[in-house]
Amino acid sequence: MLPLARSVSRKRARLVLCTLVLLAAPAGTGITAARSEERGAMEDREAATRAFEEGERAYRAGDFSRAAERFEEAYRKAPHPAPLWNAARSWNKAGEIARAANGYARYLREAPEGAPDRDEAGKALAELATKLGRIEVFAPEAQDVRVDDQPLEGSSVYVHPGTHVIKGRMRGISVQRTEVLEAGSVRSVALVVEEIVSAPNDVPKEPPREPPRPIVKPQRPSAPIPTAPRADKPWLVPALVASGAATLVSTGLLVWSGVDTLNARSDYDAGRTWDKYYDGRDKQFRTNVLIGVSLGLGAITGALGSIWLVGRSGKDVKVGSGAQDAVRRSEAPSVELKITPPVLGGPAFVGATGSF
Repeated sequence: MLPLARSVSRKRARLVLCTLVLLAAPAGTGITAARSEERGAMEDREAATRAFEEGERAYRAGDFSRAAERFEEAYRKAPHPAPLWNAARSWNKAGEIARAANGYARYLREAPEGAPDRDEAGKALAELATKLGRIEVFAPEAQDVRVDDQPLEGSSVYVHPGTHVIKGRMRGISVQRTEVLEAGSVRSVALVVEEIVSAPNDVPKEPPREPPRPIVKPQRPSAPIPTAPRADKPWLVPALVASGAATLVSTGLLVWSGVDTLNARSDYDAGRTWDKYYDGRDKQFRTNVLIGVSLGLGAITGALGSIWLVGRSGKDVKVGSGAQDAVRRSEAPSVELKITPPVLGGPAFVGATGSF
């Protein structure tokens, strides 16, 4: 509390001194303007005194944010280092360490060398600087320089750790930079406008040069691209699946019928009657029919499977009927499938021949 009271006494002494100087000003031709300026200065001094006293009361009441705002108002009305010192101490007690650091820095810039509070302000600023970052802005031609939308006072500002935006206007162009600061770090930011310097008009321009022609290298004939297997038989796979299923069913029925026929033969041998004879002959006929059907379905399934397998490798397939068909040979690979159906009780034959 003592530094605050000491600042108050210095402030009041300065106000009294300024008042005496203005009252003792000599009269002259500009006496009316002087009185007007004196009246305005007097009003500002009175407003500064009221703001300073309000700051004192708020500081004693523990409302440090209010005290800092009133001290800063007193400085704006009548600039003097004393309100800056009191505002910085108030912001520090309010927990606003960035504002406190900037207040101490401004006080050190404006306070005279022999000010008794300079050493204490320097120590307080050094302690707060370890918790904050500092941005040094180089913008000699920029106007309305702001850091996080706050006007920049001086050439540097203390900020909390994190991301901060520095922007200004130069020659009507908005310039913006973004910096990320850590505690205790310092960043130097230059606000400049990058310009493209055009050549003078009196410099002779070189005639446009013809662009170099590309050198075309002879290309080797590319190797033939292998063609994918033809898919011009969409019915093949469904037919193969259906034929295979039918072959399995027919084979199963054939096995069942054969076993049933053998059982009927055993019954007939055990006791021969006309009923058992006709029953066994019907079962034998049924078995013979199933043999023929199974062989035919097996031949068809084998033929379709051969076509499917050969088709996957891109080979042409020819299907013929008759045991005497000859294999056509040519320069291209070919396969011929020969199916000999049972004729007049002869055995069925399925064969595949070809040239590769």
